[in-house]
Amino acid sequence: MKTSAYDSAKGFIVTYKPLYETLLFNELNAKCNNIKLFERGKISSAFTTDDYNQIVNAIREEGFIFLQHIHPYSADCGITGCMDDLTAISEMLNVVVPYIEDDDSIVVQCRIDTDKVMEFSNRDLTNKLAERLNASGYHVEPREAEICISVTVFQNRAYMGISLIKDNVSDWTGGILFFSKENIISRAEFKIEEAFKVFDININNNMRALDLGAAPGGWTHFLSEKGICVDAVDPACLDDRVLNSDRVTHFKMTAQEFMRLYPEKCYDIIVNNMRMDTNESVDIMACISEQLKPDGICILTLKLPKKNVQKRINIAREVLSKRFKTVKIRQLYYNRSEVTAFLKNKI
Repeated sequence: MKTSAYDSAKGFIVTYKPLYETLLFNELNAKCNNIKLFERGKISSAFTTDDYNQIVNAIREEGFIFLQHIHPYSADCGITGCMDDLTAISEMLNVVVPYIEDDDSIVVQCRIDTDKVMEFSNRDLTNKLAERLNASGYHVEPREAEICISVTVFQNRAYMGISLIKDNVSDWTGGILFFSKENIISRAEFKIEEAFKVFDININNNMRALDLGAAPGGWTHFLSEKGICVDAVDPACLDDRVLNSDRVTHFKMTAQEFMRLYPEKCYDIIVNNMRMDTNESVDIMACISEQLKPDGICILTLKLPKKNVQKRINIAREVLSKRFKTVKIRQLYYNRSEVTAFLKNKI
């Protein structure tokens, strides 16, 4: 993709959890100059900007917590919700294809964000655009693509832009992930699977992990299925599928008891999905980090209060930064009223 593509952007579309819209807008206004809210959908909004490159730089600096997906737009058009819109939207390709290089592999991602009943679906629109690109000789290869042509459709308007997938925060359409529901113990497994993907966590079979607040065993199940030996700590019972694994040892006690009784144990990965106050979770992770190997990692979910959310997150980051070399906090797609923190130990 030609580097000038972002210079042509008229604005951008952001996707987020509606509950935390205000917090995301605060993040955007703090990091980006001359942006203006233009239109809202159900879970996304359109902004105008005269400098999309500043947005990209903020993303690359891990500057946003509540941003789940973003794409620029260089073209937009009015729509009515009928099948004729497919032709009007596909005409916008004329604006973005000049930025495609000969060796670029492309994926097309389309999303309809409105309660209005449309005569066409996301798939109809995606297929229409992909067919036109293929017919023009471009390489539409979703599995290999590094370049994304994105379309977001609101009630009366559609927006199209081109970007590097890595600059969209998530490489899934609108940041919406779909993981297999087969053989899972709980929905919580989706959270840790997404965290491993988003934070690009590498593992090997020689690793040992500690799962605090493990019951019913979703995170332990995910880790053990990856070949990791897991010490699962929780006074409650674990699912039989976890207990029957030769890679899992259940310590039927609280996290505080475990730290007191087994201070000599050491781990490559420590995870914590306990339902407790944010400050208490942070304190436990700061203490248990003494049992983390050099350059080891932690994954922690922080349950958010109804008020003073940003203040609570700021305090958590400040405390964790004193103990860990790396602290990244993101609200992932499978998070609800919580955020996920990725922590890396000081060597």
